[in-house]
This record gives sequence, structure tokens and C-alpha cells, in this order.
Amino acid sequence: MSTREDIAKDIVQTLGEITNPAVVLVSRNPINLTDLSIAQYPAIIVRTSQEERSNETMGGTSISLINYTIEGYVRADSSATTSNNNIDTQKNNLIEAIEERLEVDRTRNSLALNSSITSIASDEDSLYPIGRVDLTYTVQYKYTRGTV
Repeated sequence: MSTREDIAKDIVQTLGEITNPAVVLVSRNPINLTDLSIAQYPAIIVRTSQEERSNETMGGTSISLINYTIEGYVRADSSATTSNNNIDTQKNNLIEAIEERLEVDRTRNSLALNSSITSIASDEDSLYPIGRVDLTYTVQYKYTRGTV
């Protein structure tokens, strides 16, 4: 198993431990939102997105920066477009819970040198009554190149 895959699995396991708000579903696979029931929100998808590797080597070990996209989905308490549908509050609460949970171990179970959330974006309620947030989680880790 590769280090990048082990890191992804650690992220999924860690996010699955969020209790407030109680995350119901954490997956590495795409989710068809129309297949989810109201009870399956909030939901999270973790995807490996981009990796930048250094060319310098020291003892056969190189440093890589890999980004994981964490897609968070919440559902408004009401499908009515009223001022009390609380979708923005739910998105903010989910972002905060993800940040706090990932901060507990920035080394991803000793697989990484460091990690942090580097960007956050919101869908501007285009999926209403579903709300989506995207967090970019950047992990710095060592990888070993094979021998020729």
C-alpha cells in the first residue's frame, strides 16, 4: 500500500469520528446526492486531488505535497427558502468540526511531516436544500523512489 493511500484512509477514519455534528457518511467514492435520505446528512467525500513532488533527494527520500479535497454536504432543516433554514450555519458547523478533528493529529498517524487545511469554498447554495463545502487539505510527506 502506498503512503498516499494510507494517508487518505487515515483522513476518512478520522472524519468518521466527528460527533458534532454527527457525520453519518464518510466515503472515498462519489455520492449520488439524490440517493441519500435526509437522515444520511451530513456526508463527506474525501478525494485525492493533486500532488507536487520535489526533485531534490537526500538518501533516496523526497518530499511531496499532496492535496485531498474534502467535500462536505449538509441538508437544510426545511426546503422552504426562508431566513430560518439554517443551511449556512450547518455548513459553518461542519467546516469547524472537520478542522478541529484533523488538527488532533497533523502527522496523520506518523505518515506525514505536517498537514493543514489550506482553502475552504462554499457552493453559494446552488444545490439547495443541500449545501456543499470544499476544503483543500494539504499533506507534506516523504516518499521513497524505487531503484533503477
